[in-house]
Amino acid sequence: MAIIELKYPILGTMIPSDHGYRLYGAICKILPEVHEMKEIAICGISGIPDHNRTIHLQSASKLRFRIPSETLPILLKLSGKKLNIGDSKISLGIPKVSLLRPHKSLYSRLVLINTPSEFTQESFTKAVKRQLLALGIEQDPVLFYSKPGYPYLRKTIRVKDKELVGYPIIVPNLNPDESILLQEKGLGGKRKMGCGTFLGVRL
Repeated sequence: MAIIELKYPILGTMIPSDHGYRLYGAICKILPEVHEMKEIAICGISGIPDHNRTIHLQSASKLRFRIPSETLPILLKLSGKKLNIGDSKISLGIPKVSLLRPHKSLYSRLVLINTPSEFTQESFTKAVKRQLLALGIEQDPVLFYSKPGYPYLRKTIRVKDKELVGYPIIVPNLNPDESILLQEKGLGGKRKMGCGTFLGVRL
């Protein structure tokens, strides 16, 4: 089963920074089938964040999906549709379809993993390492920080009335097969809400 990337251009001005749950809900209002789909990830929307929990959209802003190739006809129905994300409204253009490309290093803006003990930076890192090893990837994850010498960044996503906590991470030094596999499988939960999905990054 080939996993492909579907990348929609966006028309709009701004969206909430914490938009994963509301974006998922907006998509499911148009395509209820997405609720039942497996092996699908919604990578969230790119843009420029500010300090008011807002992402400002640009011409380069995109909405990315990672989907099994056989589900492409369903997801193409989003072309030209309008999505309400909280108080923000966006419109989707005509998407581009591509195969996943390997990158030596991959970055995820937020990984959520249940740990068997109290949630700490150490327990989180060990849980991520276990999931990587289960995929056959022996590289060590690196937690992300905003500036050298600053604490590692915790991030959250609100799902209904709960706020879930995780970390942004980078997985470096991947070979091409590992890189494609990690992009296909992701890590942790809430992958339909933008969590645990990976994009290439230059270190």
